[in-house]
Amino acid sequence: MMTTAYLIHGTSTRDDDWFPWLEEALAPAVKLERLWLPDPFAPTQAAWDSALEDQIKPADGLTLVAHSLGCVTALRYLARHPEIKGANLVLVGAFVDPLPTYPSLDAYMAGKLDLKALQPQLHRATVIVAKDDYVAPYQLGVAVAKGLGAKLIVQDRGGHFLTSDGYEQFPLVLKEVGRVMG
Repeated sequence: MMTTAYLIHGTSTRDDDWFPWLEEALAPAVKLERLWLPDPFAPTQAAWDSALEDQIKPADGLTLVAHSLGCVTALRYLARHPEIKGANLVLVGAFVDPLPTYPSLDAYMAGKLDLKALQPQLHRATVIVAKDDYVAPYQLGVAVAKGLGAKLIVQDRGGHFLTSDGYEQFPLVLKEVGRVMG
């Protein structure tokens, strides 16, 4: 039986950045479902939450790979499904607090997540951030890792891990997906 993992993008599309590469790199051992999220450049919490409910069946041992705004979206999904146990997470450029430089996302970020409350649902989790992230200050990702009790990887360089930052491939994410699912 093939294992499935789910990729939740941020304000980009499922076909951007390192997402198609990761799907190919994980195959055939893992089927990576790159989720489709409505209005990715003008996201609303309700629409994205609904899209996740439509595309992810709650199950123990679920693996979620998320980038940027997809990270808070993934964590909210887990919070809505406390029955899920043994979840695996790889969060890239993570944040759960509003971004000072993107007030247009404030409505999306509304509502506080209790990260510590998610800990019992997790098997393994990794948060990857870069000190030179110009979208989400890396300290926000450090706080997510701390709250979840996750492994934290801080790179000096990487920006927001977009194609424009040189991330059409991302071997570190591939390695961490293998680790959390192992």
